[in-house]
Amino acid sequence: GRRVETVLIRHDHKTSGNARHTVCVSSQEGCARACSFCATGTMGLLSQLTSAEILEQLWHARTLVAAQGGKKKAAPIRNVVFMGMGEPLDNLDALLESLHTSLFNIGRKKVTISTVGG
Repeated sequence: GRRVETVLIRHDHKTSGNARHTVCVSSQEGCARACSFCATGTMGLLSQLTSAEILEQLWHARTLVAAQGGKKKAAPIRNVVFMGMGEPLDNLDALLESLHTSLFNIGRKKVTISTVGG
């Protein structure tokens, strides 16, 4: 299969020393919008991701975070942003289906959908 972009962003709190993660997930492989500011748009739309493929990105991020933790407790994933490859609203069915799962116990207020609009 082809590859999509998923970004794991670690935030270290300067005063408390506590850390957390944000996962940036993709909703499509490529994008049909061709925004001038976005490299993904130069690819064109190659495929829509299924809700399972969207959620798999979060699963891989959790696996990576757990491996980084070693013997100590790993910093949690606190936020999910749909800001990777693709326009989330152009893959609305899969987006909504992935949002209607538990998103691995991440609260709805911790999920952001970034869109170029219609």
